[in-house]
Amino acid sequence: MSSSSLPLPSAANSPATQTQATAGTVDHVSSASLPRTVWGNGFLDHRFDYASLQANHKQPKHEVLKQEVRKMVIDYDVKSGDSESHIADKLRLIDAVQRLGVGYHFEKEIGEVLERVDDLGDDLFSNIGDKGSDLYHAALRFRLLRQQGFPVSPDGFRKLKGSEGKFKEWLAKDEKGLLSLYEAAHMAFNGEDILDEVLSFATKTLESIFPNKITNPSFQKQIDFALRVPAWKCVPRSLARHSIDFYSTDSFHHEKLLAFAKLDFNIVQKFHQQELYEVSNWWRSIDVATKFPYARDRLMESYYCVNSMYFEPKYRSGRIIATKIFLMLAILDDTYDNFATYEEAHALTEAIERMDVRALQELPDRMRNVYSVILNLYDEIEKETGKIGPTFGVQYAKAELKKLSQAYLGEIRWRNEGRVPTLREYIINGVASSGVSKLCTSCFVGMGAEIATKKAFEWVTNESKMMNAGCLIARVQNDIFSHEFEQKRNHVASAVECCMKEYRVSEKEAVEFLWKEISNAWKDIVEEYCQKPTLLPSTDLTDRLLNLTRLINIFYDDGDCLINSHLLKDHLTSLFIDPVPL
Repeated sequence: MSSSSLPLPSAANSPATQTQATAGTVDHVSSASLPRTVWGNGFLDHRFDYASLQANHKQPKHEVLKQEVRKMVIDYDVKSGDSESHIADKLRLIDAVQRLGVGYHFEKEIGEVLERVDDLGDDLFSNIGDKGSDLYHAALRFRLLRQQGFPVSPDGFRKLKGSEGKFKEWLAKDEKGLLSLYEAAHMAFNGEDILDEVLSFATKTLESIFPNKITNPSFQKQIDFALRVPAWKCVPRSLARHSIDFYSTDSFHHEKLLAFAKLDFNIVQKFHQQELYEVSNWWRSIDVATKFPYARDRLMESYYCVNSMYFEPKYRSGRIIATKIFLMLAILDDTYDNFATYEEAHALTEAIERMDVRALQELPDRMRNVYSVILNLYDEIEKETGKIGPTFGVQYAKAELKKLSQAYLGEIRWRNEGRVPTLREYIINGVASSGVSKLCTSCFVGMGAEIATKKAFEWVTNESKMMNAGCLIARVQNDIFSHEFEQKRNHVASAVECCMKEYRVSEKEAVEFLWKEISNAWKDIVEEYCQKPTLLPSTDLTDRLLNLTRLINIFYDDGDCLINSHLLKDHLTSLFIDPVPL
């Protein structure tokens, strides 16, 4: 089997775009039960006045701490001739600010500092290969610069290897440096073999010393978390909640920064609770249990998906819009997967192509409820967005919905024919059926036309390298963790089954191959991310796709959390229900 990356040609040539009826169709009803939600209607009790929430976000204590942290960021200025220790302190501070989830307050200041660090060149790597050199900060510098979009060279890491080509023995004794090295190695482009070697070495070494050879319990937990979800691949809000718990144990921690991070987290959490209240009311009005008994009730998980893409208070309207769309898509997905016959699905797909209320009466009775939800929701969104500006984003969102429904229909056709497509065919269709492009477009709709311009919508809908990579990661990682459950539901063959059949390999070998493809896709994301701002929209927009891709790592950490909602209960409770102890 070839180890090269899977091709990702245009979804326009996907089998899903061919909507002719298929002979020999069969009725399809799910044979696998979907676990019930673990949340109930608790958020109907969380009602707050939005104006008071805004005022709370500017309360005196919050403002004072914010200005003190800003002063810390600015005061640690970086210039040519500064000592390595001064630059290292600056980098450590910026890393803490970002990890603690308050970097959004200081984006301009952080960007200016890192630009000056990049201007200094590669001097910090000059002694990286010497025993006792500061591995931690050299690796941190590399990661922070690439996270900021600077394509800094990884060649300095070659100095970590001795004359025989092996990594130097002293590296294994520097636990914090090793963890920093591991985090940095996830910022690789395709073809950067040295970072592949660094990642392999750092991972194996950390796993070998964890947990028996690490005496600090807090640091043990940090290593455990990083091995599961490295910082670059972690949702910012989830990383913040984790980091708040451990930052106080860092010998270099700043008390004012920690106090600000805790206070800011709790204030922002109130915004999120208010949004959950509003979305819960809308969701209850849909009457899912009666009208869509076959569908998943995943209100909290759906909101978490959207919140992971952008948690900042200024995106409140966008989160509410995008969560409603996400919930609608969950119903639509389960309608195609668990409820509709091929003929019903075909009729629904044609109606979605029209997006016209007159198509409602032409639909089979069982498809009318879901189509009504779709039409009503987009009418509501168009009216809401029209109050504040142009509504062209809604048209892009509708176009992506059409692509998605075509992809769903293509999967039903394969299922009914009993056909296992080639992996290439499956991935082409999976670019659309992953829903990533649709979710990003929906996310953009509520951000306003000043940020989400027509150019931005063109970027997100025209299958850029970054978008295709995000789609592949979402589709394939979902399949790796859910394919056994899905096959109980007479589901279409997953990427795992397609790979096994085409290449005549075992399930284990297929999964290993697919993980390599996921790794390559992440490298595509890093590479294109480091081409900004010349080729990409603003970070305000590209980070939405990046964060959605990051979410996949958390959703499938211990299994499929959209199927088994209890897997995320403790984590979501810490994000949306329990405040951080001050």
